Amino acid sequence: MRRTVLVVAASTVLAASAAAGTQAGCSASGSETAAVVAGREERGGEAVPSRGVVRSWDVEHMQGVIDSDDVPGGCHVSFGAVAVDGFPALAQGQQVEFEWTRLDTADKGFAYECVRAWPVGQQPFIRPTPFGARAWSLHSDGSIEELVPDPSEPVPSVARITGHTTGTVRMWNDEEGWGVIDSEQTPGGCWAHFSNIVGDGFRSVQVGATVMLDWEQVTDQDGYRYRATRVEQQPS
Repeated sequence: MRRTVLVVAASTVLAASAAAGTQAGCSASGSETAAVVAGREERGGEAVPSRGVVRSWDVEHMQGVIDSDDVPGGCHVSFGAVAVDGFPALAQGQQVEFEWTRLDTADKGFAYECVRAWPVGQQPFIRPTPFGARAWSLHSDGSIEELVPDPSEPVPSVARITGHTTGTVRMWNDEEGWGVIDSEQTPGGCWAHFSNIVGDGFRSVQVGATVMLDWEQVTDQDGYRYRATRVEQQPS
């Protein structure tokens, strides 16, 4: 059996492909998961440093558990929190330095989530920004081989989807400087920032106003699939 692990940062994605099927997981790299951010309680929201021992590590799902007196019951750790230069995994019985937060609500049966972990005696690896992708093959004998892409192979480009239309301002928050514009071309709404409004000085738009809108499609912008690149107010 051969499994391929792909790691992408800053948003880290793991894809494990095996003969039995495909499994996928996702976590943050260089920052905490949303659950951890929501559950920060220690030190006014900062992660707490500790030292512990890896109880277990599941290479199939790329997650494990760290034991320490500071985290009764164990601390859950995913591959995205492993701060090493190379294959992002830990080993059972390994001594590690780790940083953790306590969750408001237990997740996966654990009240603690690791936000960064690295072997004792080493410095935590900080991934450079921007950071590309690295992939490894996990062989049935337990050996790990990093896959190095062929630099001669062209990287496919992703087409940028844009448009120009007339829209109506659904909502606008002057304090935060953003709002949502509705149009037929941007179903669900188009996220807009004050910096993209044509004009000088303080820039804002009125709810219900008609505007000329240049937009681009995005994967996610605060829950919206479209983002304004230019907003021009129309004379009333």
